[in-house]
Amino acid sequence: MNDFYNTTKLSVKIFRIQIAKTIQRFAVIACFAGLSIFCKAQSSDFHPYFSFGTSHGVSFSSINFYPAVVQQQLMGYYGGIAANYVSEKCFGLQVELNYSQRGWKEQATAGTFQRRLNYFEMPVLTHFYLGNKFRWMLNFGPKIGYLLSESSQNAVASSSHEEYTMPIANKFDYGFCVGTGFELCAGSTSYTLEGRYSFGLSDIFPNSKKDTFGSSGNKFVSITLGVFLHFPARQH
Repeated sequence: MNDFYNTTKLSVKIFRIQIAKTIQRFAVIACFAGLSIFCKAQSSDFHPYFSFGTSHGVSFSSINFYPAVVQQQLMGYYGGIAANYVSEKCFGLQVELNYSQRGWKEQATAGTFQRRLNYFEMPVLTHFYLGNKFRWMLNFGPKIGYLLSESSQNAVASSSHEEYTMPIANKFDYGFCVGTGFELCAGSTSYTLEGRYSFGLSDIFPNSKKDTFGSSGNKFVSITLGVFLHFPARQH
């Protein structure tokens, strides 16, 4: 009797989870469908345009170590150039070429240890926005990068902190990023403010069973200010 009760209880729980997931999927689909209808309704006087610009700001980075390493955010520079093609009302594609400073910082016995990793990065992003002269925007998509150089401070060899001097095994980086912010349009020029979260799907150190770390991917938050020129000038 108890086995029957437990089996029934488990089945009901699984059924509830499936219903909840179905409702979540339906809500996401309905949301995107509603946004598409909203954009289509405003697209009668829309004309596609290109945007070229530059953005610059700061990043706060760390490494997703496993086993975990106690660390602090390392502040660095993040910025570059971007090209944006908006083919439909509310939707477009944005490609960027950025210089990205990443790494991490630890409180070491002899002071603060930090290791800075300098990357060339290319995100390819879906660009979504709502509004006319003042817009809310959302950028998301994959990114690839390559390690150009690195530097460290207080890098003393330690058996308990192998990450201080361990060579970077994988210079190629790939991952995903998502950002949101605002855009102010003024004729053929616009100004942007964006916050973005990026996380790597690759590891900087070896990750086999015999290695020290099973995971060591980049992750960082960036805040940038940008200016873009539009060709032809936007139609509002």
